[in-house]
Amino acid sequence: MIFTVTANGTFMSTLSGGIVNIALPTMASEFNVSLENIQLVVSFYLLVLTCLLPVFGKLSDLYSRKWMYLGGFITFGVGALFGALSNSLPMMLVARGVQGIGSSAMMATSQALIAQIFHGPSRGKAFGAIGAVVACGSLAGPAIGGVLIQTWGWKSVFWICIPIAIVGVWRGIYLIPRFKAHKRLKMDWPGAILYTLTSFVFLYALNTAADKGWGNPLILSAFATSLFLFLVFLRRENSARHPFLELSIFKNRTISYGCVVAMLGYTALFSNSVLLPFYLTDIMHLDPIKIGLLIMPFPVTLAIASAVSGTLNARWPASILTTAGFGLLIISTLMFALIGATPSISYIVLAQLIMGAGSGTFQVPNNNTVVSAAPKGKLGVVASINALCRNVGMIFGIAFSVAIFALVQTWCTKHGQDAQNAFIHAYQAALLMGTACSVVGGILSAKR
Repeated sequence: MIFTVTANGTFMSTLSGGIVNIALPTMASEFNVSLENIQLVVSFYLLVLTCLLPVFGKLSDLYSRKWMYLGGFITFGVGALFGALSNSLPMMLVARGVQGIGSSAMMATSQALIAQIFHGPSRGKAFGAIGAVVACGSLAGPAIGGVLIQTWGWKSVFWICIPIAIVGVWRGIYLIPRFKAHKRLKMDWPGAILYTLTSFVFLYALNTAADKGWGNPLILSAFATSLFLFLVFLRRENSARHPFLELSIFKNRTISYGCVVAMLGYTALFSNSVLLPFYLTDIMHLDPIKIGLLIMPFPVTLAIASAVSGTLNARWPASILTTAGFGLLIISTLMFALIGATPSISYIVLAQLIMGAGSGTFQVPNNNTVVSAAPKGKLGVVASINALCRNVGMIFGIAFSVAIFALVQTWCTKHGQDAQNAFIHAYQAALLMGTACSVVGGILSAKR
């Protein structure tokens, strides 16, 4: 019953993400902004979420994971309300920032709650079940989103999250127990602030570079500032009596390899997440319902692969499963990189199926391996760092793919190509970056 509450929060977060991705072309048209600007609706949410993950993870080791999780649930619902009431891009970014805070609190504590409840082989199955929930949310998102947007407009995609949040909080109050906190641990607030500032400045520069230009003085200054803050943060961590992140945990090969592999895997996956709806809209001229149906094969195989991988993880080494998953990611991202102007529907469906299978196969054993290697009393920190690496990968995937897309599209246009060919060549270049990340991730996964 406790698992169902954490599954409810996971479902809501992934449902919202899938719906919002489908709504991006419609929102871009209504707000009258470019692809480079509208992607901030996704990336700013991930930016806020990522910056706060270790903070909430540390706090969940110190205080009540129950109220940390439920507080995140409430905050996410409030952000959804703000999103439904937004009528401009700045207002929408504020709403997505609030949702990012809530999702960060939920994500930092949900894996720790599962690891605290389940032990031994059942833990791998529990992570596999959560992977299936992620897939169900991702599956429902595009389908529900397409119908909602075409019937009631894009604002309805935010209204739907509010009743889910209310039910989740109500059930969580009664079902989630108050686990014993670690009173001996202390919070290093200067370290937490330095980490948050470093992450925010760096990720802000990364996300806005495509729009403002990589050589823009503001962007260069932001990268330089983030480097300076990072060096100050490292010095603080090495001298603090109770360090914020306790970087010594990265000496554990299992944790460090797992985090890098997660980052590369999600960079590859999210190289296609923002661009694919625009490809289906601008090149194939499909309506939101058909776009949702074409995105659905990904979560279908994600659900199946997550469940199978969770079961196999009790008997097979994680490196075999994660490497196999990356092999499938290489195939799928390469298929999208080779796509043309008139692909068959079956070609897109097959690529989506393979990508979903690869994602589910590598995610579950990788998550289980990292969290299971957590030292005593540091479960929340390790779980949040694992989630942090996944979300940094998501941000990298969106930022780098959009940046590559913009650069190649501009180059092609300047050299006389029409809009369609420029779009296709830019899309292909962005997906080749995803393929490269999949190759590197597969190599590291095999060596772990």
